[in-house]
Amino acid sequence: MRAILVDWLIEVCEVYRLHRETFYLAVDFVDRYLSQTKNIQKQVLQLIGISALFIAAKYEEIYPP
Repeated sequence: MRAILVDWLIEVCEVYRLHRETFYLAVDFVDRYLSQTKNIQKQVLQLIGISALFIAAKYEEIYPP
């Protein structure tokens, strides 16, 4: 499921023209969260991914979406 989430995050980054560093930071945030949390529902995984991407964009992007 992580691979599907990462592929989807790549597509979102392409649509919004985000930097690669933003994507890498978002994946790092997702990995850190997944390592600390045991049971994650499939429906919540996409929310976790887009939230991580939003936070990463706030760090990396000059004009975040």
